[in-house]
Amino acid sequence: MNTKTLQNYVEQYKGILMGQDLEKVGQVPGGFLVGDEIFATPSDAGDCRYPYGDDGFNFWTYGSGYMHCNEGLFSPFLRATEGGEPKIAFFAGDEEDRFSCLSVPVLSSEPDDLVRFTVIRPDSTIYISETKSLITGLKAFVNGKNICFELKVINKTDQKKEIFLTSYLNPFLKNALMENSTDRWFRQVSYDQENRQFEIETYEEKDRGIMSTNYGVVKYGLLIDGVKVSDQDENILEMSQTTSRYEYVGGSRSSLHTAKVLNELSLSGNHLSTSFTETGICGDLLRLKCQESLTYLVEVSYTLEEDQIDAYRYKSIDWSAFAAEEGVESPLGSPYAKPLDFKFTEGKDLDDRVMDPFMTHLKKQVAFCSEIKGFIQLSHFSLIGIRDIFQALEAYMVYEPEKAKAKMLEALSFTNPSGQLPRQYSLPVSEGARPAMDLRPFIDQGVWVISTIANYLRLTKDFDFLNEECGYYEFLDEHRHIAEKSTLKNKVIDHMVVMMKYLITNRDHDKTKCVCALYGDWNDALDGLGKSKDPNKEYGTGVSVMATLQVYQNLSEMIEVLSLDQVNLKDKEALIHEYERVRQEIFHGLMEHAIDEDRIVHGWGDKKSYLVGSRKDPDGLARDGLTSNAFWVLSGLHKEDPKFVDHRQMILDGFKRLESKYGLKTFEPYFEKGTEGVGRIPNLPKGTAENGATYIHASMFGVMALFAMGESRKAWDELIRLLPFTHEKVSVSPYVLPNSYGLNEEFGIDGESMQDWQTGSSNVLLKTMIRFVFGFEPQIDGVVIQPPAYQPFKEQTMEIGYMGKRIKITHKTDSAGKMAGEEGAGREFSLNGKPYKGQFDSFMKIESLRISDQELEQLGDTIEILISDY
Repeated sequence: MNTKTLQNYVEQYKGILMGQDLEKVGQVPGGFLVGDEIFATPSDAGDCRYPYGDDGFNFWTYGSGYMHCNEGLFSPFLRATEGGEPKIAFFAGDEEDRFSCLSVPVLSSEPDDLVRFTVIRPDSTIYISETKSLITGLKAFVNGKNICFELKVINKTDQKKEIFLTSYLNPFLKNALMENSTDRWFRQVSYDQENRQFEIETYEEKDRGIMSTNYGVVKYGLLIDGVKVSDQDENILEMSQTTSRYEYVGGSRSSLHTAKVLNELSLSGNHLSTSFTETGICGDLLRLKCQESLTYLVEVSYTLEEDQIDAYRYKSIDWSAFAAEEGVESPLGSPYAKPLDFKFTEGKDLDDRVMDPFMTHLKKQVAFCSEIKGFIQLSHFSLIGIRDIFQALEAYMVYEPEKAKAKMLEALSFTNPSGQLPRQYSLPVSEGARPAMDLRPFIDQGVWVISTIANYLRLTKDFDFLNEECGYYEFLDEHRHIAEKSTLKNKVIDHMVVMMKYLITNRDHDKTKCVCALYGDWNDALDGLGKSKDPNKEYGTGVSVMATLQVYQNLSEMIEVLSLDQVNLKDKEALIHEYERVRQEIFHGLMEHAIDEDRIVHGWGDKKSYLVGSRKDPDGLARDGLTSNAFWVLSGLHKEDPKFVDHRQMILDGFKRLESKYGLKTFEPYFEKGTEGVGRIPNLPKGTAENGATYIHASMFGVMALFAMGESRKAWDELIRLLPFTHEKVSVSPYVLPNSYGLNEEFGIDGESMQDWQTGSSNVLLKTMIRFVFGFEPQIDGVVIQPPAYQPFKEQTMEIGYMGKRIKITHKTDSAGKMAGEEGAGREFSLNGKPYKGQFDSFMKIESLRISDQELEQLGDTIEILISDY
């Protein structure tokens, strides 16, 4: 990070505040977007954040300055509690001012004229502070799995100036979710004066009497006025270290908010090794003189392999990681980059200065959700959800098919031989260890797996994937969550067949032929439908209509997959016949039982003793549920529904009743406490999460259904409400999609969200943009391209990889907001500059382009498709 870069950021930020160059700036709640960079200011109303790293390694930086890091259960740095002492801190100052280089901890003695803001970039976060005489920039980033900090201090005066800086690191380096009173017993921090580095050793019990060592090392580098210096340089007035938290902050009753080192600007040098009696930290203090600037480098690296400790101990700091040219894209993994790219021009109701970078960060969000190794929320059941990972992978495979494939094989290996999937799984800490798993039989887990694999085959044509081998886990005790790795292995297609068997076996065979809810469906909180009235049985014949519709879709997908020449199952013809028969049973069961007068119900209890999402629910109220209405369309059932002319209006009327300030609600009205038969959803406050709030994941299903029915203007109206940057305030990161928007006047909730980044809403939005906004829909033998009739942009472009080719889809409208298909309007297609005839789609009410894979093969490596609406 050079001096000019830092000065430019300060000038740019001040210019934005003064109203300069606003045509280049997109405004989001709490900050600004300038290209892919986010300018954020510290806020007491909420915090935004960004993850760095890949393959499940996540180093989190927050707009406030909090930082933490984990890879699955292993945390190099734990997350601090809100308002608590951070685990990472940097301070600087001169003879007049002393301040934190981050906005945490909050110091009471900071100068009144202090300017502070954060620049969050795709490759790093830079925390910037300015006083009347100094500018500091702390750049935080990763180099592989090394955590790096670069503190730049600029002397704004014309004179050589005495400056101090100090850093504080409190690493964890342990497989655990939180600190406990014994952690200090099994951690040793020491300072190696000869090599000028801190060494951390954390001991973990592998077995009785056997401890393993997690080793970390913190290395430093220093430049004064652009020149590397040694400890003996004449400009260094003091350089001291401590491993004692007590010495740094001032004792057990003090904290970084009142750190002793800031008051005294002194460390004794008497605490260079700490263990057992207190928490060992890596703390230092530098007092030095500089004419123009100084740069302080800190690199944290670690290993869990004991035979690698010496290699880490004696390796020098990686200067090249800090010398990367500014403005060059980081080589450390670019899941947000091409081969998937979007460009929007001249938006109506949407700012393209925000929409373009938002899509960049959305791709990063989907990548994050696809690569997780669990424990992102650092709680016992913050594991890897089967439905979560497969939905994320369905979007991720569009631009990272190989990584998506590897993750699918990982997750498939946690299947039970019966075809049941865990709700959540984790990766075993060591070979042979039993991983943490959630074995509750939520019926819908397998439906997402089958759909994702089917879409992977359509997109990639990698039919050999069906013959890849993966394993199983035996589910030994559902209630105690005990599972053990099985010796059984077979092909992916075999896994799909047993999953399908599990799904069609767990139906109400006697009456409705629909799929039983068991513990629950996608809507986790509504988990009461599956309970049995028989005290000797845990689960009854209660049904999830959404899951039934998904299984109906799965049967079509399985028939399509089994019909491939590459599938060599000896009984595949019998399976196809069976799936066709069951599909018809489910179809008639849904038509007879899933519609209650003018509503598609969410489901019903054991023996159809009560309905939910019906004209009369257990609480006596008429209620609409979102997901069953959406999946009546998304499952494809609407195309075979002989009464869809009437049912279409019924769905639209239901969506109308579910409208709200922030988008379609999951249910309306909400469930009061004490409502029987619906499970724990009434325990959620009104207007939060699934209980009558805008739960964005579900709302996006509704948006998809509206697009699929040709209601593109209405779909965009709802979609715009779901985008965080269209709101006045957002309590989480405004540049990615949160999981929900709450609305409850009693509790003062108005648009607040539970969380961001780790949420399925991101992948559904990205799939909606690809499949419905740009209309790109791969088939087994070709691709359909059918952008909707209405778009709020004058022009929009998507570049996407398909069959080793680069396809560029440009959709132009006569003017933003033009409704193609209206009287006097039309649509033209061209393929590599040549006119191409479309086909009319009666459901989407617009012409579509259908191209076979054979035709695409003859068109070269780059294909440009232009859709012009006039």
